[in-house]
Amino acid sequence: MEQAETLFREGVLSHLDQLETLSHNLAVKQERSLREAEALQEKRAAILQLKKERDELRTKVTRQEEQIRALSVKAEGSRPQGPNTKKALLGLKLEGVTGMMEALWFTGISGKKTDHGMCFCLSTAFEGHYLGSYYIEVNNLERPQIGRHCIPVVIPLAEISAAHLQTSLKKFLSLLFDHINAFAGRKYQADRLQDSPGACAPGTLQKNSLHTVLAFSYNVTRHGQNLLFSAKLLYRDVTAVLPTEALVTCPENVESAQEAASSHSSLFRRMPLHKALESLAKEEESPSFS
Repeated sequence: MEQAETLFREGVLSHLDQLETLSHNLAVKQERSLREAEALQEKRAAILQLKKERDELRTKVTRQEEQIRALSVKAEGSRPQGPNTKKALLGLKLEGVTGMMEALWFTGISGKKTDHGMCFCLSTAFEGHYLGSYYIEVNNLERPQIGRHCIPVVIPLAEISAAHLQTSLKKFLSLLFDHINAFAGRKYQADRLQDSPGACAPGTLQKNSLHTVLAFSYNVTRHGQNLLFSAKLLYRDVTAVLPTEALVTCPENVESAQEAASSHSSLFRRMPLHKALESLAKEEESPSFS
């Protein structure tokens, strides 16, 4: 009888310890969620302010473009063009480019005048981490031409240039930046996965040069059982940093593994890769009372 009572007390105490651990973990998660909500609110306020400033700059650029068109039409109707008219046109174009750069500065694009035109700097970043800068020269602003550059060969520069450089320098730069920044973001996630011990099974990481296909295997413990999952992430949108499709499989023919594979697939599509794997690791650490 005494032995049974002792076992009962130990079982109750063990269960209370588990409940206390769970309560502590929930309190930590709630505090972290509160801090994240406050930080998110501050970021939203900053974004609204930046959008306001961006809209003001866009209005300024539009007004300058209208002045350029008006003066161009006037010059066309009163040939031959004198040096003062040409100088005024060039001055307005440079002023328009300067205004455009002020508007694009908020997106990571900056530039400066050169003897032949403009040199633009495309600064890439992902989740607040600066990843690197790429430079491209655009010569002859009246009939823009690509000069020297260090754009990665995997970026379709010729295609983007042929489609937009002559008609809209702003659209050309914006689209080029979208391609480069997304490429840098995908590469950052793949490199971080490769450099993080235990994040994936050794020797399983595969990727292409544009980082639009990423395959790897990883281990997850569920209900005391170690399961090996294989993931293949597809980025069909080359201007995106999150995959459009995530194929996750597990060779173990158990219902819990198949349910987990579906959940992991959704997680990889919604979160950056390292955060998704960190979330899976936290799930392993959470106490289970089933």
